[in-house]
Amino acid sequence: MKYLMSGASLQNGRQSNMDSLLLKSRTIAGESAVLAVVCDGVGSLADGAYAAGKAAVMLGVWFSKLAATGRIGLMMRDAVLEANSHIVVEAEKSNLDTASTLSAVLLIESDYYITHIGDSRIYSAGDDGLLLHTSDDVTESGRLTGYIGKSEDILLQYSEGSAKGRTFLVCSDGLYNRMDESLLANKMNNWNKRNRNEPIKSLPQYVIKQGEKDNITLALIKIIH
Repeated sequence: MKYLMSGASLQNGRQSNMDSLLLKSRTIAGESAVLAVVCDGVGSLADGAYAAGKAAVMLGVWFSKLAATGRIGLMMRDAVLEANSHIVVEAEKSNLDTASTLSAVLLIESDYYITHIGDSRIYSAGDDGLLLHTSDDVTESGRLTGYIGKSEDILLQYSEGSAKGRTFLVCSDGLYNRMDESLLANKMNNWNKRNRNEPIKSLPQYVIKQGEKDNITLALIKIIH
């Protein structure tokens, strides 16, 4: 099994980049695997980038050490919980004011596993159109209610299923806030090895032209034959 993967994190404008991106592939016990994680640090907090960066690093270490794929989706969920607990403890020790969203999708052979909290998003596109696999943890007024880094008591969203024939997108809210979903679906469905980096460039350019001011992070992954 082979995968196509591409990702980017862009600092948009003068604000500091609170986003972190993890995009890795490897073989685990003879099975092909790829992990994509987007963390968006809460910009209103002085140390928002800490939670985002630390979570991405810890999940990268977890992924690199995996020796088997049994119950791997639940293991990923547990790894996120462990990363959150570590960040909470370290933030308290160092008096850091930090929090971050986290959206992760893991492909093992032809299956996907998703863990999520916050208002970053995971989409997939296929013959049945564009699907949103996550829900935003926000109030009606737009206040973020789900994040890592503030409390050990968090509620993670989790799902799994078949990745056959689907392209997955993991992105921060800077990408989807002003996105045209028909354009997004078209770019995802037509993504291939020949235009590997084109959507990673053109999708951020589109929302920036629509007036987006937030930083933009995105990763695309799919099975290729």
